[in-house]
Amino acid sequence: MPMDGQPTNANITGTEPADKTPPKDAAVSVIIKNSAMSAGFILTAPAGGGRLLTAETLKAALTRQGVTTNIDWVAIDSLAKNPRYDTEVIVATGTEPIDGVDGTVTFAVRTENRGKPKMLENGRVDYYDLGLIENVRAGQILGKVTPPIDGTPGLTVTGQVVRQKPGKPAPVVLGPNTEWSLDGSQILSKINGQFEFDGKKVSVGETYTLNQDVDTSTGNIKVAGNLVIRGMVTSGLTIEAGGFITVAGIVESATVKSGGDLNLQGGALGSSIDCKGNMKCRFVENCSVYAGGDIRAEYILNSTVRSKKSLKTEGVISKIIGGTCIVMQNIECRTLGSSSGIKTKLQIGNDPDLVERQRSLSDMIPDLEKQLQSLEPLLKLLRQLEEVGRLTEEKQQMLQKASYSHNTISATLQSAVAELNDLNTALYNRNYGKVICTGIAYPGTVVTIGSAIYVVSSNLMNTSFYYSDGEVAIGSAR
Repeated sequence: MPMDGQPTNANITGTEPADKTPPKDAAVSVIIKNSAMSAGFILTAPAGGGRLLTAETLKAALTRQGVTTNIDWVAIDSLAKNPRYDTEVIVATGTEPIDGVDGTVTFAVRTENRGKPKMLENGRVDYYDLGLIENVRAGQILGKVTPPIDGTPGLTVTGQVVRQKPGKPAPVVLGPNTEWSLDGSQILSKINGQFEFDGKKVSVGETYTLNQDVDTSTGNIKVAGNLVIRGMVTSGLTIEAGGFITVAGIVESATVKSGGDLNLQGGALGSSIDCKGNMKCRFVENCSVYAGGDIRAEYILNSTVRSKKSLKTEGVISKIIGGTCIVMQNIECRTLGSSSGIKTKLQIGNDPDLVERQRSLSDMIPDLEKQLQSLEPLLKLLRQLEEVGRLTEEKQQMLQKASYSHNTISATLQSAVAELNDLNTALYNRNYGKVICTGIAYPGTVVTIGSAIYVVSSNLMNTSFYYSDGEVAIGSAR
């Protein structure tokens, strides 16, 4: 085999002539180059009447040098008929390999934090939504994967296979709480949580931890999973989680929504709190609180507190002063009210959701009645005009609209009255739970159990309040 680019002589010698100067036949050199991806001839012209080269001679020269693939036989035949001397003529070309294509991932979720206010559809800017978190749900598609393409191998003119560079799989690794779809074409989330991508690994975090205050630098924080705040929650901000929430600092004039348990280690001031699970808080002052489970705090001041289970203040302070507490089960504390007579309302034995609906209906019904009263004079006038045939087309449309509104409001009023009556009956018949005060219950404290009400008029020590024979009875707390 000749070296790449080196000619190989395959001289074809004919019979020497009778004279003293022997004729010189035409000669062919086979040139193999470009890593055997091409082969050709360099022809040397005959002299002294030497013989010409034939197509068979040229083909035989290629065969001797191992050139067997992708030969241009037409070019060889043409070259034999019309030889070109001292010029390289390519007669075989290899097949270049086609490299594969790497696999890719097209993400269906945002992979980078925005870190800037969100532009709303109406053109306004939400300065509290900085897009720091990408929330996902269980089963949600995180990305679609395109598999790699292997490519096609090449072939040299000598028949050697040239390996292509195969495509690599998509450079992505499945991290915690992610999985492949059944056909392997999609990445799915296994849980409700926060999408995370570090440039290589895809994962979904169950708990998002913020190691600073929630303020204007973070905007509102909303996660599908759990949330841990190492700092405080500042005024005007909202934190929300589908799971539990833990806040190390104070929640001040903010909004908290927890789909699970809530632990406010620093307490809450002037905030709105909605907790679907149990709530534990150092203190609650001037807040609106709802909990689907138990509430535990050191003290509660001037707040509206609702719990579907029990409420207990504990520790050295352990007091409830001012506001309203509506609890389905028991209320326990050391001090109720204050020596200054601040009105402190406690209601037990009733579902706070039902109590809230009762209040809502009680506010709604008078408003509906006023709307009906305001429509009746107009309806009366329009109907009188209709009776005497003086109703114009415009007033006819007015009569139809007023009649429709009157009928709709009447139906809504009737339904609201019926629902309120049912709620009153249900609340009247629920007479469970106790209020337990191990210290002093001051005047100004009002205890409601079912339909019975007790107003504390003098200091009561170590007292429990419970329902008995249609009244709120008083006993010992121990």
